[in-house]
Amino acid sequence: MTTEAEPLTVPAHWDVSKVIPGQLVDRDDAEEGAEDDIAPGIIETIPDRTPVIRKAGSAAMVVASVTGRAFGLTARHTRTFGGWFGNGFRAGAYLGYRYVRAHDLQEVLGGMQKGADWNKVQQVRKSRWRFLGIATGVTAALNLAGWWALVAGAGMTALDYSWAVPPTITALLAVTVTAMYGRYRLNVPEIAPGQIVADHDDPDSDEPFPLSYCTGGEQVAECVSRALAAEGIGTRAVRALGHQAWGWEIDVVLKGSTVGKVNAAAQELDSHFNIKQGGTLIDPDPQQSAHLVLRLVQANPFDNMPKPTPHAPNSLNISDPHNFGRCMDGSPLDIVLEGLRILGIGVSGAAKTTGVLRDLAEVITACHNAIALDLDPVKDGLREFDGAMATAPIRGNKDCEKWLGYLVKMAKGRQTVRNRLNMGDTWTATKERPAIFPFVDEFIYLSPKAKELFIELLRLGKQSGIYPIAAGQDATSDSMGDAIADTFTLRIMLASRWDDIRIVFGQGAAAKGFRPDRLVPAQTKEIKNDAGQSYIQGPGLDRPLLYGWNEHSSQAIKQAVADRKEVGRPWFDRDTLAASGLLHLIDGGVERSVSGSQIVADSIAVMANDNVDRMRTEALLDALKGHDPDAYEDLSATELRKLLKDAGAGSPVALGALDGMENPRGYKIDALTAIS
Repeated sequence: MTTEAEPLTVPAHWDVSKVIPGQLVDRDDAEEGAEDDIAPGIIETIPDRTPVIRKAGSAAMVVASVTGRAFGLTARHTRTFGGWFGNGFRAGAYLGYRYVRAHDLQEVLGGMQKGADWNKVQQVRKSRWRFLGIATGVTAALNLAGWWALVAGAGMTALDYSWAVPPTITALLAVTVTAMYGRYRLNVPEIAPGQIVADHDDPDSDEPFPLSYCTGGEQVAECVSRALAAEGIGTRAVRALGHQAWGWEIDVVLKGSTVGKVNAAAQELDSHFNIKQGGTLIDPDPQQSAHLVLRLVQANPFDNMPKPTPHAPNSLNISDPHNFGRCMDGSPLDIVLEGLRILGIGVSGAAKTTGVLRDLAEVITACHNAIALDLDPVKDGLREFDGAMATAPIRGNKDCEKWLGYLVKMAKGRQTVRNRLNMGDTWTATKERPAIFPFVDEFIYLSPKAKELFIELLRLGKQSGIYPIAAGQDATSDSMGDAIADTFTLRIMLASRWDDIRIVFGQGAAAKGFRPDRLVPAQTKEIKNDAGQSYIQGPGLDRPLLYGWNEHSSQAIKQAVADRKEVGRPWFDRDTLAASGLLHLIDGGVERSVSGSQIVADSIAVMANDNVDRMRTEALLDALKGHDPDAYEDLSATELRKLLKDAGAGSPVALGALDGMENPRGYKIDALTAIS
């Protein structure tokens, strides 16, 4: 069997005339002795060919692939470089802010505790801004010099792109350095910008290091452990409990040492931690003598306290708890006023009056079942509450003695009233029979007689619903007239003297962590330091924690007082006044048998007798007492002004030079005659 073999596809350019047709011969049919099965000729195999368009498509894909890879690599490197630059720029901005604000100096100083620190920081800030200005000028000068070199030495013209070359090089250099710093920041994220890498990183070192170096709880525990060891205080365990907005809390178990030794080394620990003076606070565990909590204060715990809002008139009850501020642990400072005798001790600038007393007075004068009195022998006391108090401000030792005497009589008289009305063991305060809170500021300046009366009132008042509140700069027995500081049921110590801690809080209080001597009073309105911060002992308040008091503005208090005056306030109840023999106080606080018009007439008479046409208030009061001792014996200058004002004489006016004074105030006979 034979078959002709022809190409299935013959290209058009082939010359087939020269091709010899061949035959395929089956071996079975081949002649014996034949060697070839295929006839002589040419056989060419035609392979399968890919279409041209497919070849073109493959080339395009190769180009796209290579281009895409190149673009991807470029984008990836650009993103990486951008990340470096972004991190470097952010860290550089942070460092720049710290630099111009001199935060590094503030950390070395431990905060701005006094005016000298403030001035030093201000000087450093100004010098650094000056340096930055000079550096900017030098950079601009170098760029200008580079441009001039290109024009003068490289043959470039002044108006072509030569002016852009130096700034471009400077910018590229800055970008490169920033990116390199950003790469460093990403590679060592555990080291924050501004953190100093020092020898304390050596795990074999026992040298203390500042708390600001720490970025986590383990480092804080190591920091505390080394600081305590440096002061010879052994520990079994030191563990960071957590970080608060104001600083760190650390749990410490001592070994072969005492809490008192830790307290004695508090000042040195401040230095080791490089925090503000008084920043190391100690809270011992009463159940375990070797266990305590350290609180390391790096910022004011009360900076974010909201401004308080004065209460509505007569909306409160002294039997309910009321908020007066906040504890450093975030819990509210809630106090029930009923039954409390309160003592506040603090040096000048500690915020006794504008903080503690103002907060107490704001709440008490908003209670429907309480009244208050404002006594101050030497200063202006709580003058802003005039009108919401039960009496006009009581000033001077003579008036303080008189009113403290009245209050002692009331305390005794109320014993009878309480038993007659079956109130029980203590006075029940109501709107008709309110509790009485006498505020005595600057207690140490009271006369000996006034102090004796106050001490008697302190001992008699609780069962009678009279709760004294005293404030002063120190609490020694010489200052207070007797060792009575520990008889107050609520004791508050702001920035105070060391000697007063034992007197007010008791023996061993300092070793337990009560250290008001380490609080710093305010220097100015701007430099407040620890003003308004205090330690407190009283019902439910026995831990050495810092408490911040609410800060009412003077304007808010004035508005609240005006609202309370308009609505009306409770007053001394008639039963108490009758039982105390003080019913004469009902007519305004002075015992007299003459009318308002008679007082005006008597004033005119004494001026005429002395042949004068004007008198100072004090001189007029002395003259009235000489004129009619029975009617005016207990009259004070404050009461005289009030009585004359009610009678239509108005307030005292300037009198010009009189009695050796340049321009005292008082009354003129012509004005009194006009209303008589």
